[in-house]
Amino acid sequence: MITKQLLEEFDEETIKSFVQKNSDYYLIKWKLMAETGSKISWNWPAFFFGIYWMVYRKMYVYALIILIIGLLLSLIPLINIIAGLVVWIGFGMFGNYVYAMHTYKKLKELSLISSNPEDLKKLALQKGGTSVLAVFILIGIFLAIEIIILMLFAVSSNNYYGY
Repeated sequence: MITKQLLEEFDEETIKSFVQKNSDYYLIKWKLMAETGSKISWNWPAFFFGIYWMVYRKMYVYALIILIIGLLLSLIPLINIIAGLVVWIGFGMFGNYVYAMHTYKKLKELSLISSNPEDLKKLALQKGGTSVLAVFILIGIFLAIEIIILMLFAVSSNNYYGY
């Protein structure tokens, strides 16, 4: 189980250096998950903010995968609604586990760069944490896409009606 591996291979200070904001919350959740062997642990921010939470926590690859899956599922009307609900609830249920996977993977990568515990903590501080800027960039991208869609719709409507 990834939470158990994370807690066994890396000391709390290194994990806290990577997670930074709300690190105590995640450590408590991950310890409980490791003890019970469960991948399920409710995360309200992940539930409410989904992909924005992922980007905030610098889980860009996971966010991109969810975005692509969402775009593909949006092509199928009824499936889109059901899948949207499943993903929304899934964020809340599995957000802590996915973040543990991300943290473990990144700390493993950083430990290949330096096995010195103090250097690893410094690298974790640099590479981990959160990014409010990334959230605003994602919002900007979504707004730009919406504007482009609206413009295309307006142009196609004008052409249809002969204006």
